[in-house]
Amino acid sequence: MEPLVAVGSELPKSVSEPTPLVVESYSPMIDRSADQPTPGTAGLRTFQVSECHRTQVKKLTRRVHEASLFGDILFSNVKFDRFFDLAIDRNSRQHLGLAVSLDERVLGCCYCSIGAYFIGDGGRIVSVNTICVDPDVSKRLLGGKVALRLAKGIETWAEAQQATHILYHVTAGIDGRRADRFFRQIGIVAVGGNYCLTL
Repeated sequence: MEPLVAVGSELPKSVSEPTPLVVESYSPMIDRSADQPTPGTAGLRTFQVSECHRTQVKKLTRRVHEASLFGDILFSNVKFDRFFDLAIDRNSRQHLGLAVSLDERVLGCCYCSIGAYFIGDGGRIVSVNTICVDPDVSKRLLGGKVALRLAKGIETWAEAQQATHILYHVTAGIDGRRADRFFRQIGIVAVGGNYCLTL
């Protein structure tokens, strides 16, 4: 999957710590925040994707792709399915696909993989290739909560895989300032920038 991050969501002002999640070796993520729901988000749930989520996740990913800097590039169902298959393969610990839903509607999803640092020994780096938040909610408080759950889910998975770093590829060209503000608010350090010359 082409690197694409379209967080573009405001961080909830009332959140001081990301919502805690528990990962149990490739079982669905357990969302402990459901014990204390906030108005309008009582049904918000974070989980690892499975085959039954393919259609919704593909539709959401396509919408975000088409709104991105790369929207002029034809969305590939074949490539999407290839990466989705990796994300749902429970025998592989190299790939993660997460989704956040509200009342069975997928509002956010992400895909990442883990590997070694290319010119070093001992480092394990999670590369986040995509975070998608439904454009219908991305500029609202709910969009920030969805993005926050995805980020915390990635962090929890990365720790379980003994990763040393998480690298977010923010290359969608969708409201970069808001994405930057989101990442800084949750303690993620900027290590450079992405630049693109469209030909």
